[in-house]
Amino acid sequence: MKRLVTSLVAAFMFSTAVQAADLGKKDGIFFDRALVTKKNVAEAIDLERGLQKKYKVQPGRNEAWFKFFPGTSKVLVIAPHATSPMREGRLRFPDSGTGSLAIMLNRLAKANVLYTSLASPSDPNYYDDNNFKRELDRLLKTLKPALVLDLHGSHAYLPYDVDFGTMGGKSLIGRGDYLLKLAEALRKEGILNLSQDFFAAEKNATDTKWVAARGIPAIQLEINSTWLLHPDGNLQPHRFAQLLQALTRYILSLDQEVSNSKE
Repeated sequence: MKRLVTSLVAAFMFSTAVQAADLGKKDGIFFDRALVTKKNVAEAIDLERGLQKKYKVQPGRNEAWFKFFPGTSKVLVIAPHATSPMREGRLRFPDSGTGSLAIMLNRLAKANVLYTSLASPSDPNYYDDNNFKRELDRLLKTLKPALVLDLHGSHAYLPYDVDFGTMGGKSLIGRGDYLLKLAEALRKEGILNLSQDFFAAEKNATDTKWVAARGIPAIQLEINSTWLLHPDGNLQPHRFAQLLQALTRYILSLDQEVSNSKE
């Protein structure tokens, strides 16, 4: 009986695959064409190398230590550790590669992007009383984004490709479908090992917590560093291209969904 069930399942899967292939043969298109080009990745590498020169450079008096790039998307992408943050009197390491990723999402997906561009005098993901959080608050009020993606880098020793920080689901504000579609977009590009709430974004004054408290869905992405660009020579250009493509397609798809819901 077990063998019969297995055979029936295999036959059904084969039949389904054949039917799908036959449907695709009508126009000869079976796969999505790649979006990310070699030029895009080379551009991102140059951007990160430029940021590297400022990772630990302290801002001058009244000098802004973050930048905002406007877009037309309903997604706001933030990279609060694109440069080194000051926490408890000590300048910490940056999340290398998150700044260039954020900027490229502005250029390819038209996402609104806020990222640190000089060493942060006050860690935006650890303290609330700083100009980054005030700017973030202003953007939430003016842009009214459908979703905030909070980019961070995670240690290469950790087992996941991406960990989603959702405060035990609370930061999704009822939009669990946003997270599921994000996971689907990542998996489609070969980013398979996903985790939720290893870093829950609930401890300390995180940006994801700040956004969720204002009623806007937010997801903290702890991205394993093996998927990010490191200007010290430890580049991962192919993996970075996969990640950039996954997030670009996700943002474009979400914008289309939001647009359709308004019609």
